[in-house]
Amino acid sequence: MYSWWLWAHVLSVAGFLLAHGTSAAMGFRLRQEKSADAVRSLTRLSQLTSNVTYGFLLLILLTGISMGFQNNWWRFAWIWVAIAVLLVTVGAMNGLNRPYHNIRAAVGLPARGRQRNQPAAPATPAPLEQLVARADPWPISIVGIVALVVLIWLMVLKPF
Repeated sequence: MYSWWLWAHVLSVAGFLLAHGTSAAMGFRLRQEKSADAVRSLTRLSQLTSNVTYGFLLLILLTGISMGFQNNWWRFAWIWVAIAVLLVTVGAMNGLNRPYHNIRAAVGLPARGRQRNQPAAPATPAPLEQLVARADPWPISIVGIVALVVLIWLMVLKPF
């Protein structure tokens, strides 16, 4: 039975990376776009994939926790460190993605804290260009890459 849980865990990670890759690609492409329509399309695509991303993240947690019980791994530190790394990474990435929420609001898409049926009026080109210029995809990408490397190291080698 463990092999099936492991298979589901690996597939969940693959699905998460594919879905979340859309947001990463959007972050890097966004600075090259000049029109509000192009910015709106990119940020909307990223927004649409977020539910899929979080669905896969939930599956990663459920399958990982299940495997932890199946192999009695809760007595080892590596599984607790992996959970902490995952939670800290989710928090850090949510903090670092605030500029993208501001860009979504500026192009008239619903953003956090506002009802979906009440989007903001689209911004004029100059303020939108300033928001896009301030959105640097590198810090959030580096956090994600480092976390992924650490998590793979913990999962494969189980060092402690």
